[in-house]
Amino acid sequence: MKTFEELKQCLIQIKNNDYSVSNGVDVDITIAGMLKFIGHTDGEFRDGLAYSTFNSWTDNGTISTTQMRHILTTCLGEQHLFFGIGEKDTDSVFTRSFSSLVIALAFCLHDKKPFLTIADVKGIKETLLRYMGKEKDCRGYVNGKGWAHAADALGNTAGCEIDGKFCFDGKELLEILDAVKTLILCRNCVYTAEEDERLIWAVNAVCANNILTNEDLIAWVDSFNPNDKEWWNGAIPGDYYLHVNRKNFLRSLYFNFLAPSDELEIVDPKAIAEHLLVCLLD
Repeated sequence: MKTFEELKQCLIQIKNNDYSVSNGVDVDITIAGMLKFIGHTDGEFRDGLAYSTFNSWTDNGTISTTQMRHILTTCLGEQHLFFGIGEKDTDSVFTRSFSSLVIALAFCLHDKKPFLTIADVKGIKETLLRYMGKEKDCRGYVNGKGWAHAADALGNTAGCEIDGKFCFDGKELLEILDAVKTLILCRNCVYTAEEDERLIWAVNAVCANNILTNEDLIAWVDSFNPNDKEWWNGAIPGDYYLHVNRKNFLRSLYFNFLAPSDELEIVDPKAIAEHLLVCLLD
């Protein structure tokens, strides 16, 4: 196993070589090192080298489906996605957030070389929902250490197809939407790193399953209590943070549904947008 500095220099060389694997680079050893240091506080290493290598190797076929299964199992585990879970304002958030980003890449590989089963996808969904219910650190960017947010994996999971068919039933899709709502209705801080827009990817993936109806989506929007006029009587600043996060998300959702989509067969984006506008203006 390489030391951190040895691995960093190796990844710099790989990046400079357009992410191709040259003589002397052992892919398995390099993957093991990137997983070991996935949460390092060096933002350049974490984002610009390790994650970009995972991403490029997924895209160019360097990572096999067997290797990705190992990566996925590791990232879903207690020492990665759940490492330090429940902590706030500690460096453990980097391990959790970048593990989540790498989990999303497994679905990118699956789209090219199908290797996941329906049971795999359902299991990943359950693990992600468990993680999101326990995550307490809502920082998107940490000065001097880089990005810390992670919202992509849930959308990739919701949009996964096996043999041309989506994996979830209506109840499971509503569970995914409720997980999005839980993240948005945060009282710990105001999101500042476009988390609202990133989480909308998951909403779009849920809608693209073409199972939920307009009524389902409208009931979900209403469950945010968008017309709450009494938030200022609550606990400040917590309820104010929740109010801002909710308002920002519903605004983003409104503009999202204004755009036509060829993927939606059951949900009418225009009807959802009109309902959102009433809620936002009321």
